[in-house]
Amino acid sequence: MDLDFVCIECDIAVSPSVLVTAALYDGLRQFERYFKASCCSDLHKSCDSCGEFSSCPYRTVFGQMVSPDPEIVRCHQKPSLPFSLSINCLPDTYSSNTVGMTIVGTAVNYIGTFLDTLHRMISASLLTVVPQWAESSLRFYNIDYQGVRHEIGCRLSLSESVILLSGLHIMNNTIHSENATLVFTSPLRLISGGSLCRQFDFAHFFRSQLRRCSSLCAYYGSGEMELDFVALSHQSQSVVVLEDDMHYTQPSWTKLRNRAGLTGSIECAGLVDEMFSLLLLGSYFNAGKGAAFGLGCYTIKPL
Repeated sequence: MDLDFVCIECDIAVSPSVLVTAALYDGLRQFERYFKASCCSDLHKSCDSCGEFSSCPYRTVFGQMVSPDPEIVRCHQKPSLPFSLSINCLPDTYSSNTVGMTIVGTAVNYIGTFLDTLHRMISASLLTVVPQWAESSLRFYNIDYQGVRHEIGCRLSLSESVILLSGLHIMNNTIHSENATLVFTSPLRLISGGSLCRQFDFAHFFRSQLRRCSSLCAYYGSGEMELDFVALSHQSQSVVVLEDDMHYTQPSWTKLRNRAGLTGSIECAGLVDEMFSLLLLGSYFNAGKGAAFGLGCYTIKPL
């Protein structure tokens, strides 16, 4: 099993505020529309009647086509979208926002389209609240294993030197820890029994990430993850939450109820190596409902 992916960040040198944050999150919700505009010369034409339908990046990325392998369909059903977006709003004194984007597996073939879409989305979002913003306020970076940022000089003509990260490498070369801190920087929305979770449950969260990562590997990587799902799911129930600072909140940047969720941090103990590795890998892809569009962003650090 392996899963390659690319991490991109865009720094926006405009003063962060609730209005800017709200505009960027609204832009994330329109990402599919901007992506289609980057691919399609005639947005009014039906996709089914388009001669380029079978080779179109928009169809490949957003079609979420079910696998011809019945075993993959049995285990994972409909695939997740092969990307995740995030917004990191630094304190006002830093005068900067960062929009992150992870492009997963086979979708990396369309990295130029993704970058053009990201630029379209950010530009349209900023124009709604910062009419005088300048193109020079944007900086695009490719992120390596150590988190070092390498500036992308021309976002539409990337060379083959783009930095690919390997999920297998990350999982096999992690310094594991039985104790860890998870910090959730955007609302986490998990469903249990048909209802939205108002309290954090580690086992439920871990199983959700196990399903998400394994689905991404099966559909966009080189095959199923070589993990004992049943054993890990059982062991996750034994993880102890030492400190729980998670709380259900309505973000200040929106009044939409479907954007509310759990934010804060937890400290937990009793992680086995495979758990820590999987949660680290999953942190690149966000978690829960709306993960592709900026919800469920988190970081994990050993205690």
